[in-house]
Amino acid sequence: MPTRSAIGSLRVALLDDHALVRKGLEAELAKAPEIVLVGSYGSSVAFRNMLKSMPVDVALIDYSLGHGDMDGLALVKQLVAAYPSLKILIVSAYDDGVMVGNLINAGASGFVAKSREPEEIIRGIKEVHKGEQYLAYTQTVSKKLPAIALLSPKEYEVARYIAEGKLIKEIAEMLNKSVKTVSSQKTSVQSKLGVKNDVELLRALIPHFESIGRS
Repeated sequence: MPTRSAIGSLRVALLDDHALVRKGLEAELAKAPEIVLVGSYGSSVAFRNMLKSMPVDVALIDYSLGHGDMDGLALVKQLVAAYPSLKILIVSAYDDGVMVGNLINAGASGFVAKSREPEEIIRGIKEVHKGEQYLAYTQTVSKKLPAIALLSPKEYEVARYIAEGKLIKEIAEMLNKSVKTVSSQKTSVQSKLGVKNDVELLRALIPHFESIGRS
């Protein structure tokens, strides 16, 4: 498929179930002389089959694939396990910070929201290829995640109830967990957010969950 030699080039494989989006991304990638598109696919099955025989440096993957296909998070986990050296850049129309955090924690190297300028894709590919983390979503262009996005799903759930003013005992009962477990998760949340006490924790959590409620 590639029209340029892959020797000495940055080899990129594209996965997006929307043909029009694929064509647009292909056109954008063609503007970067150091990038060679080694494959463009509409399903994860075809994409994974290609990876078995084609060397790829960066996988450019849409988070939401077609009906019946696997979601981006599951695919990232699978690819990381099978191809540890592969860099994965996710693109998506959705750019929730927690979702981005889950993707990065699963092994993705970067994330670019589809609302960003097309040039961000090229920049992101180059950055993750160098071993850097690249995030471009909402109004953010960064190499670091917001701290709230580093929480695991279970920690995030506990944090949400804490922001609502629930006590540890109440949260434990609601989640059918022991007080010790919830206390441990609360401590982990504090550590990841860089706060030292309950007052600082609430100050960190309430603005985030209020903004989620308004969105």
